[in-house]
This record gives sequence, structure tokens and C-alpha cells, in this order.
Amino acid sequence: MATIRLPDHSHCAYCGDPIPFGEEYCNEECRNNERIRVAKEKRKDYIFYGVAVATILILFAIRALTR
Repeated sequence: MATIRLPDHSHCAYCGDPIPFGEEYCNEECRNNERIRVAKEKRKDYIFYGVAVATILILFAIRALTR
């Protein structure tokens, strides 16, 4: 059985297409799309943490008022 050896390569961090070894993205469109995706993910995280903190503060306030 013959083994086929592929040349060294990486995969685009956004779309997964094979790219030359050591590069992160296959083109500027993927780089920009990944930047947008990361920004949206961070925004969701900040909203989640804000809602969590607000909920905890509201629960503490309710507990303090009912004593």
C-alpha cells in the first residue's frame, strides 16, 4: 500500500479551507468575517455577564427589603 504525503499546510481559522502552512486565513474576507464573529461573541458574553450581575443585585435587593 502506497502512502500519499500531503504538503505541509494549515486550515483557515474561519472557513477551514486548506492554506499554506503558517497562515491563519485564506483571504481578507475570511479575516474580516472572523473579526465580526469574535466581536459578536464578545458582545453576547458582556450582555450575559451584565444580566447575571443585574439579577444577583436584584435578588439581594429583594432579600434586603423583605427582612
